[in-house]
Amino acid sequence: MSAACRCSDVATTCEEISRYVWRADADALAPEARDKLKQHFLDAIGCAIGALGAGPIAAIRREQEAVPCSGPCSFVGGGRSTPERAAFYNGALIRYLDFMDAFIAKEEACHPSDNIGALLAAAELANASGHDFLMAMAIAYHVQCRLTYSDAPVMRAGFDHTLPLAISIAAGTSRLL
Repeated sequence: MSAACRCSDVATTCEEISRYVWRADADALAPEARDKLKQHFLDAIGCAIGALGAGPIAAIRREQEAVPCSGPCSFVGGGRSTPERAAFYNGALIRYLDFMDAFIAKEEACHPSDNIGALLAAAELANASGHDFLMAMAIAYHVQCRLTYSDAPVMRAGFDHTLPLAISIAAGTSRLL
């Protein structure tokens, strides 16, 4: 951003997140962090597969099939659609059984695996590698947890805990795309 566009010399949170996403280095990920990310991913996929026959998931699938829309992104369990539909459906599959994925901060909480459905769609759209996917996952998890842990009152101010999720999904998917 040019100096003429800036009202001050203090970076906004959006600018700080953007810089973080741009500069994040996969080689800086500790092996333990990489292993944890893989465990979280496998847990999420296991939950998605386990939820395939659930009533609410079937209702989502019927709703999506009522207005057919082909696209480049896969549904867990079969089928293809647009990125936003795949992100929604796969995210619902993951969340349906994944009740243990929680990050708790003082008077705030979030569910980092909620990023995975959108990240899968973006990774498939971008033909990203597994390495790229893990990096985007690390970025999304870090952004969401840092925002949840910050002094910003999200839930305390009456907002849903998914507010930081919207920002973390944007951070992770932008890295992939």
